[in-house]
Amino acid sequence: MGLSPFTKKTYEKNAEIYKILANPKRLEILNILKNHELSVEELAKEVKIRMANLSQHLSVLRLVKLVKIRRDGQKIFYSIVDPRIVEPCKILHDLAKRHKI
Repeated sequence: MGLSPFTKKTYEKNAEIYKILANPKRLEILNILKNHELSVEELAKEVKIRMANLSQHLSVLRLVKLVKIRRDGQKIFYSIVDPRIVEPCKILHDLAKRHKI
């Protein structure tokens, strides 16, 4: 057994997710959804982007199963699948403050 704790396939899958998370708007969306289930309209207002742009970001996040939807009549509500996905944001934010990076 080698020193690497994961398989090559795990690293490849993680790299795919990291590419998706490399977008600042997607990170903001996920961090907002960490504590709040929001409708598309509420989310667009909070993130301050056009609905079409938000829909594209949400489609990408749904495709990789980082967010889920709930329908209530005509409204669609989004929530994060697992809030731990945004923990690196807090870790890096705290490191930046502490070490002035």
